[in-house]
Amino acid sequence: MAEVIIPNIMQALKAVSNSNADNLNIRYDKEADVMYVSFGPPVAADDSLMGDDDILYRYKNGEVIGMTVTDFSNR
Repeated sequence: MAEVIIPNIMQALKAVSNSNADNLNIRYDKEADVMYVSFGPPVAADDSLMGDDDILYRYKNGEVIGMTVTDFSNR
C-alpha cells in the first residue's frame, strides 16, 4: 500500500511547490470526508462562494484564503 501512496503524495507535493502558495495548511476529516485547505495560516473568512465544481472557496478582503472540498475521496 505504501508504494501506491508515496508516489501520489510526491505528485501532490510537487504541484504545491510549483504553486505560489507560501504557506499551505491542509487538514483532512476522514469521518466527514472533507479536505480543508488554507493558503497561509487558517483565518476566519469574510465571504465564501460555492464553485461549479462543488468546492467552497473562502475569501478574506477579496482574496482567496482557502477552500473546502467535500466528498473528497470520490473526486
